[in-house]
Amino acid sequence: MILDLFERNPNPMWIYDSETLRFLEVNRAAIDLYGWSREEFLNMTILDIRPEEDKERVHLRARRGGTQQASGPWRHRYKDGSEHLVRIAFYATEHAARPARVVTVNDVTDLVRTTEALIQSEEMFRSLCASSPGGVYKSRIDGYVLYVNPVLTNIWQMTEDEMLGYGWQKRLHPEDLEDTIQGWLKANNVGNTYERVFRIVLPSGEIRWIHGRSTVVRGTDGKPIASIGTTDDITEERRAEDALRTSEAGLRALTDQLPVALLYVDAEGKCRRANRAFEEWFEISREDLLALDFEYLAVRGDGKQYEADVRRAWALVMQGIPVQFEKSIVIHDKKRTIEATYTPDTAADKQVLGFIVLLHDITERRALEDQFRHAQKMEAIGRLAGGIAHDFNNILSVINGYARIIEHELNGDGRLGQMSAEIHRAGERAARLTQQLLAFSRKQVSQPRIVCVDDLVRDDETMLRRLVSDSIFLEMIPEAGDTCIEIDPHRFSQVLLNLVVNARDAMTEGGTLTIKTAAVLGNVSISVQDTGCGMPPEVRERLFEPFFTTKGEGKGTGLGLATVYGIVREAGGSISFESVEGVGSTFTLSLPIARKIQLQELAPKKQDCAQGGCETILLIEDDSNIRYLLAHTLESYGYRVIQAENGVEGLDIAKGMLFAIDAVISDAIMPKMGGQDVIASLRRMRPELKALLVSGHIDADPKELAGDPRTSFLYKPVPPEVLTAELRRLLDGAPAPV
Repeated sequence: MILDLFERNPNPMWIYDSETLRFLEVNRAAIDLYGWSREEFLNMTILDIRPEEDKERVHLRARRGGTQQASGPWRHRYKDGSEHLVRIAFYATEHAARPARVVTVNDVTDLVRTTEALIQSEEMFRSLCASSPGGVYKSRIDGYVLYVNPVLTNIWQMTEDEMLGYGWQKRLHPEDLEDTIQGWLKANNVGNTYERVFRIVLPSGEIRWIHGRSTVVRGTDGKPIASIGTTDDITEERRAEDALRTSEAGLRALTDQLPVALLYVDAEGKCRRANRAFEEWFEISREDLLALDFEYLAVRGDGKQYEADVRRAWALVMQGIPVQFEKSIVIHDKKRTIEATYTPDTAADKQVLGFIVLLHDITERRALEDQFRHAQKMEAIGRLAGGIAHDFNNILSVINGYARIIEHELNGDGRLGQMSAEIHRAGERAARLTQQLLAFSRKQVSQPRIVCVDDLVRDDETMLRRLVSDSIFLEMIPEAGDTCIEIDPHRFSQVLLNLVVNARDAMTEGGTLTIKTAAVLGNVSISVQDTGCGMPPEVRERLFEPFFTTKGEGKGTGLGLATVYGIVREAGGSISFESVEGVGSTFTLSLPIARKIQLQELAPKKQDCAQGGCETILLIEDDSNIRYLLAHTLESYGYRVIQAENGVEGLDIAKGMLFAIDAVISDAIMPKMGGQDVIASLRRMRPELKALLVSGHIDADPKELAGDPRTSFLYKPVPPEVLTAELRRLLDGAPAPV
């Protein structure tokens, strides 16, 4: 079990000799990440993966010893010659009676580089601001200033410490104080840009005119989290009655860098200024735009409702009221969702001189929000499917259990024996149908095992034929023979299901769908080929991206091929595809061949199953039908059974006769008190107590019980011989099958 956990750990791990530094064991993650094969690793030392200049440090650390440490980042060399930064954690152990160390590796190359880039970005921001000819500041949205550059402190004739926080407000002219602060805070809170001309009073009493501009910084959730702005002393321009707040060239350079379309309209409704994005969106030159009235742009949308919204915003902004709304417009022949912001431009006397229109393309953001809501809906469906499967598994436990008992007692003789066998086979098919339901809802627990790939394909043939229409010919060509792979059979069914559904949707006029298997150079190849419409290059580039779909709204989640990719990679395989427009597509899965001997090793031995005993068993099950079935099964094998209908009752019974009970069999998930809680309570009084948990619920994850020899777990429906064999194994203290 420990070696299995070592091998399956998603982080690279190895064991090396503390004296010779030679690798003794490596797991699959280390092989995949570093590039060397297991044989190559075992012929290397840990010095071979370190740069030459680091080897002395490795020797020093190895001699220093220690029981458990974490260190890094260190430089490690991969087989392709590249160097990566890693952090390692290790602890001392023994391997083959020699001192050794177990090492766990975490590649932190991207993290270190991202951290360095962030520090450099912050330093660059401060350097740029410090060298800026204008005043620059950064603040919280509540007006608390966090940073000012030297130019700004010089303009306001205050030290940096005096301006930080709310100290900057001391310079505002009393007549401009309230309007300036409130207008700015309101713009920050709603996420608008803000621009205003106001006055400050210097210590000498001189009044200076300031032109302030700000824009909000949004967090990942789209909400404003900070404000960045600039302030310029425009006293001279004001005195010279210069109507421009800044030079045309400087303003143009600033606005052209904005990722939004910007338009300035004066009080008469004349278009006076636009940035490059606005010109490109509406495919209009600057000269033509400046000759237009805003009236022309009011009808450039999705119809009368858009025009009505624009006119309403126009009327409100000319009253000094900022407006924001969302609408659809056509940009480059594509319908886009835009967020329109109308901000009034007011003089010091509050006269509205015009307004600024900012158009922000939020199409992708809205699409992501819709996809997230759809994903939540699918998650809810998955939970519903899991609940249905749990209840159905309980019913199947009763059907299959009694059918096996009747079949066993009749020993297959006569018409009734044949009928009971058919009932049992139907129950097994129903259990498989439940697993397919869980596979479709993506909620089954992964349980990989060694299976024959051709058997898997044949088992799914009936389900797959139901998926395709009568106009599609489904051809199955299983040519892998008895070649085996290691995978969860139900996840494999999900892979085939997703690929077949995509192929079906690509053949709207019918065609041929071919599923073929073959053994090729140590791998099993499974191909799904259709004669459908094929895919254009732009679709092929994004094929495995989560939430990417070419299907209409409400017809696809965009998770099908992403799920296929994840399952195949989890099984240690790869997926490739070929597609030609008008000809069709072929998806090819390549999975490593598993050793055939493993399949035999994992097969249960008939002589080990269904062994009886005379021990006392406490049975806790809230479903009375299942409880009676399990009790009957155990008693028929000689066990003495004490029944409890819930965890609380079971705990009370056990406390009164704790040392007379040899083992507890309990449903893992029950109302009032679950099976694991009951076991935990009893083991505080009797630690060696044996326990067997059963459940038909997908959330009862058996991984939590890994490594505990006193506890075992079985999924419902549980065949009687499997139940009794596992109970016997626990009572006898036999090791669990690998």
